[in-house]
Amino acid sequence: MPGAAAISMVNAGLEGFGRAAALELGSERIRVNVVSPPWVTETLIAYKMDPANGLPAAEVAKAYVKSVEGDATGLVIDARKIHS
Repeated sequence: MPGAAAISMVNAGLEGFGRAAALELGSERIRVNVVSPPWVTETLIAYKMDPANGLPAAEVAKAYVKSVEGDATGLVIDARKIHS
């Protein structure tokens, strides 16, 4: 997809920042995690694209909940791997 290189650069930067910031801050002070969602199904539908490779927003939200409510820090949470 055109523009994917720029998006990949931003995502890699966010992941690197999340890991490094978590190390610098230490788990006692604050937790830092990054959520890595795929395309959201509802967004693909809105753009009239094939939703087959998307993940429903309700499933993506579970990754954000894990990031906020979990005890871990320095993680890159893949929304596709979160289960109820």
